[in-house]
Amino acid sequence: GGPELRCSVLSLDEDQLAGSAGGPSAIPWCCAAHSLPVMKMATAVMWSWKQLLLAGLWLLAAAPRPVAADTCTDPTIVPSYYTTSDAVISSETVFIVEISLTCKNGAQYVALYADINGKQFPVTRGQDVGRYQVSWSTEHRAAKSGTYEVKFLDEESYSALRKAQRSNENVSDIKPLFTVNVDHRGAWNGPWVATEVVAAVIGLLVYYLAFSAKSTIQA
Repeated sequence: GGPELRCSVLSLDEDQLAGSAGGPSAIPWCCAAHSLPVMKMATAVMWSWKQLLLAGLWLLAAAPRPVAADTCTDPTIVPSYYTTSDAVISSETVFIVEISLTCKNGAQYVALYADINGKQFPVTRGQDVGRYQVSWSTEHRAAKSGTYEVKFLDEESYSALRKAQRSNENVSDIKPLFTVNVDHRGAWNGPWVATEVVAAVIGLLVYYLAFSAKSTIQA
């Protein structure tokens, strides 16, 4: 039936603690009891942050690192290519060049770039070791028949080419790693005369011959 005991550690200042009858030990025991859940919560939060930090460091260490490109010496290639031959069924002329590359020093991860008529294209590395592909497209009227020289550059020669282009220097002195010649015979644009016109002419000719034969028989 006594007065209700209220605890508030935050409401007690140093003077109140010093002026207590029993000194600091006179603080009601319930204050310490009420602070235990808060301490446990703070400890749990600290451990959570530590666990998150450790997990982040572990993921960073376990993340796959990019494979450094190799330098290829004395390359041996087996090229193949495809070019659009029918302009009727396609909107643009497509060029696809595939190569199988073998390096004397055994390099397998070679970064390559292709230079075609002064334009650079990235070369895609295939799933199989030593397989590479590059492709590009252009309008039919711009894809003239003839031989297209595709220069393949490694990182060193590609960097030298880009530097020379930025400085407006002569790029003809930059030697590619190897070159592939693509023979394009041109794309077929269909017959000179529309099929409908040919069919109409043949129909008229057949009608004329039949009418002439009938007139000859009646005569």
